[in-house]
Amino acid sequence: MNEYRIKALRLGKAWSQEQLAELSSLSVRTIQRIENGEQASLETLAAIASAFDLSVTDLYSSDATDEKRLQAQGIEEKRVKIKRQIDLEARFYRRTGGYIVISVLLVLINWLTNHTISWAAIVIAVFCVLLIHQGLRIFVFNRYIDKWKAKKTSRLLEK
Repeated sequence: MNEYRIKALRLGKAWSQEQLAELSSLSVRTIQRIENGEQASLETLAAIASAFDLSVTDLYSSDATDEKRLQAQGIEEKRVKIKRQIDLEARFYRRTGGYIVISVLLVLINWLTNHTISWAAIVIAVFCVLLIHQGLRIFVFNRYIDKWKAKKTSRLLEK
């Protein structure tokens, strides 16, 4: 008996093995092996789960062992954490682009009305402070905060 539900999920979406392989960035042969009951690495399962927009644990059939489900849950937590970080970075880049466009417009309006850059410079300075704060929080402090949370959790669990 196959411990994965990949073939049933694939057929449920009316996908061919080639389509699933392309969506998950795997080879067709890898998909065939997994559907024929061979073991798959957690990274491979994570790629397939992303293609189906499911968690890794959802790929296991009901007769999978608890150990395998726990491993899948661990990789799923890691995948969610990475997706969260990517979402934060994408939002930062969108905001940066928006701040640049707004700053250019403000400078143009200010220059056309006053021929100076007095009030626009203040707004741009505020934008810069906000961007620096967001950048530090997303790219630097998030790592340290995550490490602190993990240490704090393990310390509290030991008590």
